[in-house]
Amino acid sequence: MSEHEDELADAQTESPSSLGRRRALSIGVGVLGGGLALGPLIPALGYILHPLSNTITSAGEGFIGVGGRGQFGPTIPIKVDLFADRKDAWSVTRQVKIGSCWVLEREGELKAFSTVCPHLGCSIDFDTEANAFRCPCHRSEFDLDGKPVEGPSPRALDTLEVKEEKELVAIRYRRFRQNISEKVEV
Repeated sequence: MSEHEDELADAQTESPSSLGRRRALSIGVGVLGGGLALGPLIPALGYILHPLSNTITSAGEGFIGVGGRGQFGPTIPIKVDLFADRKDAWSVTRQVKIGSCWVLEREGELKAFSTVCPHLGCSIDFDTEANAFRCPCHRSEFDLDGKPVEGPSPRALDTLEVKEEKELVAIRYRRFRQNISEKVEV
């Protein structure tokens, strides 16, 4: 008889309880090995999936200082660039430009308007000759209160929250959806 035939003959003569123990041992070793393999896999999956369950980008969550109250007047808006730390998943970039706004005084109160056109997101400029805000892309025009005067813009300029404390001005920068009539934060 060959060696293979000997093994088959031995397997046929083994008792059913011996086969059950061998099978249980085999299953137990498989479960234990699988558990050991999952040990390092679980933290690795947590690390990889972290961005899916957490806010992974942020910039300008709070108020950003833009200068003293005296530099903003009622007739000519001042364009202010806003810088903040940007967090992207696990990295932090310090003092990145997150946006710009136009600041001016209206009826004794400071107003800040986003430089992003509510129509399709082009950059809003101030035309000193027309004394109006203008979008060069699709010819939307806004008055000093941010209200649309002409063009396809579906709403007024987006206002940003302004805070004044001890003659210092700070602005909270936000982004809004474009080409809709309601002001909806992104």
